[in-house]
Amino acid sequence: MICVGICNIAAKFRVIASSDIFGSMYNGSWHHHDDSAEAPPNRIRIREGYGMAQIIERGNDGFYHPKSEDDLIALIQHARDNKLKVRVRGSGHSSANASIYTGDFESPSQSNPNIDIYMDQMCGVTFDEANMLATVEAGCHIGHDLEDIAGVSTAHNSFMSRLQAKGWALPITGGIARQTIGGFLAMGSSGGSLTYSLLDALQHIRVVDGTGTVQEFNRDDNNLDDPFWAVGVSMGLLGIVTSVTFKCIETYNIKGQETTSRDDKCPVDCFGDGSSGRPSAAQFFKDTPYGRMMWWPQRGIEKIIVWEAERIPAEANFKPKPYQEFAPILGSTKPAQIAASLLFRLYGFINPPGPQGILQNIAAAVLKPLFPLIVNSFLASGMKGPQKFQDYWCDGVPMDDRIDYTLIPVKFSELWIPVDRTKEVFNKIRDHFRTHDITQVGTFTVEVYATPANNFWLSPAYQRDVIKYDMFWFAKNPGDPERDFYPQFWQLLDEFDYRPHWGKFLPGDVARLSSSYPRWDDFMALRDTMDPDQIFVTDYWRRHLGIEA
Repeated sequence: MICVGICNIAAKFRVIASSDIFGSMYNGSWHHHDDSAEAPPNRIRIREGYGMAQIIERGNDGFYHPKSEDDLIALIQHARDNKLKVRVRGSGHSSANASIYTGDFESPSQSNPNIDIYMDQMCGVTFDEANMLATVEAGCHIGHDLEDIAGVSTAHNSFMSRLQAKGWALPITGGIARQTIGGFLAMGSSGGSLTYSLLDALQHIRVVDGTGTVQEFNRDDNNLDDPFWAVGVSMGLLGIVTSVTFKCIETYNIKGQETTSRDDKCPVDCFGDGSSGRPSAAQFFKDTPYGRMMWWPQRGIEKIIVWEAERIPAEANFKPKPYQEFAPILGSTKPAQIAASLLFRLYGFINPPGPQGILQNIAAAVLKPLFPLIVNSFLASGMKGPQKFQDYWCDGVPMDDRIDYTLIPVKFSELWIPVDRTKEVFNKIRDHFRTHDITQVGTFTVEVYATPANNFWLSPAYQRDVIKYDMFWFAKNPGDPERDFYPQFWQLLDEFDYRPHWGKFLPGDVARLSSSYPRWDDFMALRDTMDPDQIFVTDYWRRHLGIEA
């Protein structure tokens, strides 16, 4: 472990506020007060030398907005002194609110005594030109977050845009790129490729741990016992990541195509071993630099949408032809997204736990036979032939960034399974959908994509290539997906030794989860050291990881 010790500023400051730290207007600045004055009960005051004190205020949005590591150290010290919890919100993309915040709520309230942090004031980027390294603060969004609660994120200040302006790039992004750097890495997120990995580019991590100590970790591929390999995917349980450094590459463009077909006519043999000109699903993901499938296994639909792309050189006169996930109407995909949103809302009550009462059952009898017809009409344009596209890496690799998630909000549970079980898993899921009604298996799609092996201790791709199966749930459905929907898939695929994505709904079997990770005990021992007072351990993480109080 490389420890730089307690930051100088931490030695100079000490927290002297009441534990009642209700909010007041956040204006992005510090307030200076006479040292003899009492701190208001809705603020955290830290004291420095020369008879002056500074106060960190909670914003009207319920968050603290630190501007520096010094601020974070003060907040952590205050939490330790007053036995409070501390969590950091990224883009809020994780499915379970309780995994993000200090409690199970949509957003923190002024009456919440704990410390929820939003790092919109820590989003700088610096460059090491000689070594082609980019150091980015954890609050910086990878792409443009249209739903940024602070209104800071723009198309121009995202990490990808700043890299592109320099002629640099990342090897890959996720299918969406609105997450913050810190949040994306904390939950072990990744893109869709067995060829490229963002974690392969990660070189350096800087963290303020649960004692208020600043620690730095450097990549050493020859020492897999180094805590770097724990901190890289840590769910915010080892400390607050303040910045990370990536080894960048020269910018590139991509070109590709998307096809829509019946599952038995798909250009990829998802249920068999493949043949000449028609690879198996496992082989497709091994051979395709960037790939993703959207699978509709419901009876009467049974379609697979295959998106695939490869790199092409960046050229001065390049003309992008963006990928369109929805068929444009009068030049816009918004009408189709609105229509899809209305469809999902209309069918919401048909999803698990299914229709309730006489009226809903009557309505279901009418609507259920129409569902395949309606979805097939949405997919009809894709059946006419492949959609060709080409784009800049930063616009094309995150292929889902043009979806309006206020119209189509989605929850997830994503299971990462070894690539050599791909055919078996496809058949298992297909058979399950064939033998169950949509009131049980739902009315949304299954996303399938890949991630290469890495050495991060709690990455779901730890030391094995995986295919990821992500069952979508429309967030406006009346049911509870964690109770009514996902348990069937956790049980169905249990035999395949899956590991779940940390930022999506998790099964509750601690023993099963811990046994899936060879370095689990090492991670937990390090957690004890880096957060001895458990200020980052909320009830959610205690329950899912079996962390004793």
